[in-house]
Amino acid sequence: MIIKHRQTKMLSKYLLAPLMLAMGLTMFQSVRAADSYQFGVLFPLTGPNATYGDVFSKGVDLAVKMVNKSGELDHPIEANYVDSQALPQHAVVGMNKLVHVDEVPYVLTAFSGVSKAIAPIGNRFHVIMVNGGGVSPELAIGDYFLNVIPLADQETKALLPYVVKKHNLERLAVIHVNDPFGNSVRDAVNTVCGDLSCEVVSDLSVNPDTSSFQAEVAKIRAAKPDAVFVASYGQQQNVMVKQLRDGGVDAQILSYSGFGIPTTLALKEAQGAIFDNQQLALDVNDLSKEFRKRYLEDNSDDPNFFVANYANAVFIYAELIDRLEKQSRDVTGENLLDTLHSGLGFDIIGGEMTFNDDGTVTIPIAINMIEDGKAIPQTVVNP
Repeated sequence: MIIKHRQTKMLSKYLLAPLMLAMGLTMFQSVRAADSYQFGVLFPLTGPNATYGDVFSKGVDLAVKMVNKSGELDHPIEANYVDSQALPQHAVVGMNKLVHVDEVPYVLTAFSGVSKAIAPIGNRFHVIMVNGGGVSPELAIGDYFLNVIPLADQETKALLPYVVKKHNLERLAVIHVNDPFGNSVRDAVNTVCGDLSCEVVSDLSVNPDTSSFQAEVAKIRAAKPDAVFVASYGQQQNVMVKQLRDGGVDAQILSYSGFGIPTTLALKEAQGAIFDNQQLALDVNDLSKEFRKRYLEDNSDDPNFFVANYANAVFIYAELIDRLEKQSRDVTGENLLDTLHSGLGFDIIGGEMTFNDDGTVTIPIAINMIEDGKAIPQTVVNP
């Protein structure tokens, strides 16, 4: 069964008209002392990938505020943050705490290795897990695991045909982190190139904690590729790009959606790089417009797709709770999943979204080029 999340007015309740603001605040204050609907947030809050946790959290926190001010639920929702450090071992410890101590029915997760590590726990104890940041194809897990972001195989199928045909990039080097994410991206690049007129002329892996890439840069320079596909994340991908340029590699830089974080966009050596991510339309419906407006009250730039993904995950949780309250059913992982599979439509930030049987989504992919520190869309590829 395919669940299509249609554009509806279900989440318009979280857009407060001025007349409802006082009512919403009164209702919220009346339940502050009561129990809350908690959910887990398993993000890197410290360590080299904390920049991602900061970006993701902006979407979560704003969505929580919007839901709670609406006063539509019997109790407020509450985010319970746990630091994963983007490391599987830390994430498993954190997930066990969220499941067995905090007893949350719903957890937001990020990073492929982290998500893959916690999935068996969530599936076993019937806790819904929602990923809005990891892109390994191995996250097509199904059951209680959902993705609100296209995975790397979907991204690569959109990016590579575009750069091969538009920019004549036929000789590719791949440098990737040696973990479930990086290995899956490498595999996806090889698979797609097998169907196109491109060739992988250099394939190099590095450990997640590697910070010097002189040997890899020398090998890539010797291979004389037209483009280098960088499959890493956070500070490591920034160092990787800088050392490629400092080492005399002037080939086109290619990457995936994780390239679109502020620190990478601002990097001098990353200018001109091409990467893809899910298309995000911020004027497609009322929720998108209102979320953007509220986000810009505290931020100088529009919310990116990471922010929107995790805000949407919160809005979906709130809507599922609302449905369960109306049916006088307990808010459990089993009931949340049952309601999700009931054909429920969601009005989400960015428009329509389709969930497939394996927990993946099918949405348009934008191809971007970094110019002056911003991701400038070049084209959109529809699935």
